[in-house]
Amino acid sequence: MVVKSLRLSNFRNYASQELQLPPGLVAFTGDNGQGKTNLLEAVCVLATTKSPLVERDRELIRWNERAARLGAEVELPPPPNRPADVRRLEYSWRVEGQKVEREMKVGGVPESAVAAWLGQLQVVSFFPHDSVLVDGEPEARRRFLNLELGKIWPAYFADIAKYRRALLQRNAYIKATYDTPNRRETEEKYGSLGELNRALISYGSRILAARSRFFAEISPLLSETHQRLSGLDGPFEIEYLPGLSAWRRGDESDWSRLFLSSLERDHSDDFRRSSTQSGPHRDEFAFKLAGVDLRRYGSQGQQRLAVLSLKIALAHWVRETLGDDPILLLDDALSELDATRRELLLEEAKSFAQSVVTATDATFLGSVAAHFRVNDGKVEPVLTTA
Repeated sequence: MVVKSLRLSNFRNYASQELQLPPGLVAFTGDNGQGKTNLLEAVCVLATTKSPLVERDRELIRWNERAARLGAEVELPPPPNRPADVRRLEYSWRVEGQKVEREMKVGGVPESAVAAWLGQLQVVSFFPHDSVLVDGEPEARRRFLNLELGKIWPAYFADIAKYRRALLQRNAYIKATYDTPNRRETEEKYGSLGELNRALISYGSRILAARSRFFAEISPLLSETHQRLSGLDGPFEIEYLPGLSAWRRGDESDWSRLFLSSLERDHSDDFRRSSTQSGPHRDEFAFKLAGVDLRRYGSQGQQRLAVLSLKIALAHWVRETLGDDPILLLDDALSELDATRRELLLEEAKSFAQSVVTATDATFLGSVAAHFRVNDGKVEPVLTTA
């Protein structure tokens, strides 16, 4: 998969910009605050309809404007003996009063379902803010899982939405039962606890199974990637920690049984706290280097390399799972690495059909397929090879 062209209109500090991008390693250089990161963010927004950097869509619209538009032509790998397929994507959003109206189009045809939009453009991105995957709160790590798995497995995205609704209903039942002595009235409104548990377990066990599968598949890729980038032979691992009170290490044979056992074990505690204590909404994962938890004891350099390794391994996993390369986006990934690791990271980037990097200093880059200079929301080519 390769982004052949990218168009921005009223996005961040870009009034209007169109770029033609080749396969291979593409570099955007320039001083800080000129708009390099905004270009990578635009690709992420086009891929997922969400920014990895801000929550509010209106913050992405250029100052004093009320609407923004992004577009791209994405070249897919050709079938045998046939020309490559080109997919045209458009995403626009407009502020209407207190609301934001969005429109997605594939090949000029409107698409209303986000779940169907995800996966049209496969992107794996690294931003400096991604350090939260190591040192941030558990919610940031669960958000990462939901986005990355939802892009690959649309059914996962649907299960997350249904699980959240079931969890809200169960918590409302628990609180209402605690506050209202008339259980029949509560069950008429929310259903019985058994019914709510069955719904929660049905969706939740599929989420747990998908996450468990993901960690089993990405773990060896992550270990190999970290070893290549760090030069260390010591064991590096990512440990999945399901949010089930009945779970014990190695016991992942039947997620429905484990979830039911956890709800039964937590019954009194759930009612005392008026919320559900077990489930994928309590999941965690941790990075460990030679058995040491990097969140607690890792240096800033070790944590940054762990996240970079995760993103490169994720790109390899997407390639293995889908049979096609994602677009790899690396924002300011080189600045805090020594010369050896910069070179190793760039070699990893060049192993994908297309990778895009940003940097303030072009001397770090070596040979690239295209080099653009960014200055105050304007992009000019420096070097482009056919």
